[in-house]
Amino acid sequence: MEPRASPGDVAKARLRAMFDYAVAQRVPLNGSIAMTHRCHLRCVHCYLGCERQGLPAGGELDTAFWLSLVGQVADEGCLNLLITGGEPLLRPDFARVYRQARERGILVTVFTNATLVDEAIVRLFEELPPQEVEVSLYGASEGVYERVTGVKGSYRRCLAAIDRLLERGVSVGLKSVILTDNQHEMSALRKMASDRGLDFRVDGALFPCRDGDRAPLDHRVSAADAVAIEMEDDDLRKKTADYFQLTRGAAPSQQLYDCTAGLTSFHVDPEGRLLPCLMVGTHGFDLRNGTFREGWEGAIPRFREQEIRPGYHCHECEMRFLCGACPAQAGMESGSPHQKAEYMCRLGEARFDAVSGKLDK
Repeated sequence: MEPRASPGDVAKARLRAMFDYAVAQRVPLNGSIAMTHRCHLRCVHCYLGCERQGLPAGGELDTAFWLSLVGQVADEGCLNLLITGGEPLLRPDFARVYRQARERGILVTVFTNATLVDEAIVRLFEELPPQEVEVSLYGASEGVYERVTGVKGSYRRCLAAIDRLLERGVSVGLKSVILTDNQHEMSALRKMASDRGLDFRVDGALFPCRDGDRAPLDHRVSAADAVAIEMEDDDLRKKTADYFQLTRGAAPSQQLYDCTAGLTSFHVDPEGRLLPCLMVGTHGFDLRNGTFREGWEGAIPRFREQEIRPGYHCHECEMRFLCGACPAQAGMESGSPHQKAEYMCRLGEARFDAVSGKLDK
């Protein structure tokens, strides 16, 4: 008699079967919405550039649009929804849209700088808990944080909001971007998170602005330095090694995008465009002139049909799962999703060097 599978193994098998079904049927399980690109901070590395500073030419979409959209994606099977920006709390109707999503049974994550979290927002999160409120913390000291954000008083407001949310039992995660301005404070930031019992993640990936301005790259650290900071987290080092072992023999795809963008995930931008993901600006569908289903079944599948062009070899590289190779992100720097970004290659090489001692020979 074969041993009975454990409840944990049974649960994993069910989840895998559910995911396989979602992929086969193109169920939009995971989505993100940016109700605004505006932000009251002026972070030196932000890829949104001047979009942060005012309303788009046609104005922002009204509450009715976003409430209708949430209802439509819930009907289509959306399980996880990220509300991001810009700074989403700048929208006075944030609470209504968030409530609609939670009451439809969607698990919601909120990306915020937390400086606008007030008592009303805390009560909302107490009543209808988010999956997580993920806060960007750009420095362990006031001087460094505000050198990045460009706004006096933002550091204290951010920390006060984090602690307020934690006191009220709201799930919080902390993250930071590795910059020349703050790289010397990453260990202190990691300790700030640990002292609060919070997860902390860092990211060394910076991109030019969407309008082509390359100023954010002036704040990029070397790939080696970025990875050295990442790998100060021993658990991350182990997970990176395990993931590379799992994926290193994967057959190359002939499709340009072999992620879940446009397959089980989507993004909707402040102009109401349904897009395959947050980083992609092409193959959109105007939701002001049609339904989510029309866009998901009509325009978005064409995004998945893009094939590899001659001369593009990232899909064959063994380290493509270490560098985080994303054609959309690479295209923001190189000018084309069919052309690699050298910095991402250096990240992959540095991560390989960092975990090579943990790999099976």
